[in-house]
Amino acid sequence: MATKTDRQRSSPQYSTTHFWIGLLTALLLLAILLESVCLGILYVNDSLKGNNTSRFAEKHLLTELFVSTQPNPVPGKHFLGRLTWGDAGWGTPYVADSLLGYRMRSAISFFYVAPSDEYLYITDDNGFSVDVDDPPITVQKPADAYRIIVLGGSTVMGAGAPRPSQNIVGMLRKGVRARGLTGPNGKHIEFINAGVDGYTSAQEYLYLVSDLLRFKPDLVVVYDGWNDLVYDSSLSPFRTTHVYIRSRIPESFSIAGSVFLVAQNIRGFLTSISLRLGMVELPRRVFDRFRPRADIIHSSYTPYDPRNIEFYAINRRAFLALADNQLSVALFLQPLVGVDDRMLSAQEKASWWYRTHDKVLVNRDRGAFYERARQILAHLKARDQGNGHHCIADLSHSLKGVSEPVYADTGHLLPKGNEVVAAQILDQLVLCGLLD
Repeated sequence: MATKTDRQRSSPQYSTTHFWIGLLTALLLLAILLESVCLGILYVNDSLKGNNTSRFAEKHLLTELFVSTQPNPVPGKHFLGRLTWGDAGWGTPYVADSLLGYRMRSAISFFYVAPSDEYLYITDDNGFSVDVDDPPITVQKPADAYRIIVLGGSTVMGAGAPRPSQNIVGMLRKGVRARGLTGPNGKHIEFINAGVDGYTSAQEYLYLVSDLLRFKPDLVVVYDGWNDLVYDSSLSPFRTTHVYIRSRIPESFSIAGSVFLVAQNIRGFLTSISLRLGMVELPRRVFDRFRPRADIIHSSYTPYDPRNIEFYAINRRAFLALADNQLSVALFLQPLVGVDDRMLSAQEKASWWYRTHDKVLVNRDRGAFYERARQILAHLKARDQGNGHHCIADLSHSLKGVSEPVYADTGHLLPKGNEVVAAQILDQLVLCGLLD
């Protein structure tokens, strides 16, 4: 009798357990089915739009399970995977910085997948862009080294170059070796690539004075222009001016704003990293299509703001003011499509980015920023002639006579473009007496 009673008591519990297992299994299968449908719609949509779908499976959580894991290309570095060009998520290869807004994470490697190529990025323990076989950079400068720090945005960091050795700093190293150049007193030249994707000259200056001077550079090369033209600079110079940072700081001071930021972060985690959820990405795309795009972080189509040239001039003078007997400063204006007086090659005109070419030129105000920037550099160069610790040059026309493709898009350079510009930089540094 007792055994029968025990069975009767355990029977409802046993049934309840089965019920919950069955319910959870059904919900899981329903979620997988819904995710599969969403991924199918996204894939078809990308295919119809002509988007590259070769790595579609790698980007989504469900399909990634059936794709072989890509090996880490750089042992000893934290591999972030392949990040979609323009949609990497600001929290992925970057870390927050209270002064600069953000900076590169240290000891990482990742690929930026562009529409026509992919670019390998590697950072060392300092967050500098390096290649696999580059010697380690220490805060203590070797006694026989002439240390050169190169500042800039993504064009210095390496966008457009499939390998770090092909970015502009890599080409500077190659040019120094080929030409047998040295620093004063025969010192060997050591380059540090301190370029950070998206940095304006204000952030470059702050990066230098707040962190990089401890590396005791002998020469600082500032190679920029593009980001100062296109980024919204409604704050004064010498402060973080990135519109993405400015939009988040005020929101963090209210409960409603903080809740919104958390929701934004969750959405970014589910839709901007390499392992996305289709059931989140699909409604986000639909929602984004019907709302004003006021939250765009950065666009090459940002209307030209005349204040940008004022801040550019202030930042140029601030850099030059740092020069003394221990530090020299070189300022170079980079080339861009539409302001370099160069005819594009047939291959460049057939590239994916050429269809936006006219719109980019309109928003560059047909060269208004660059015309003023050239005047500013010419004035500073005439003022500081014979200074001995300044080197100033407009390199925006340095690609004019090159007939083969040099642009990866409307501003980033292919390895050939980096090689040509690097040679021009070295020529200027020799003319200025900063290299032997």
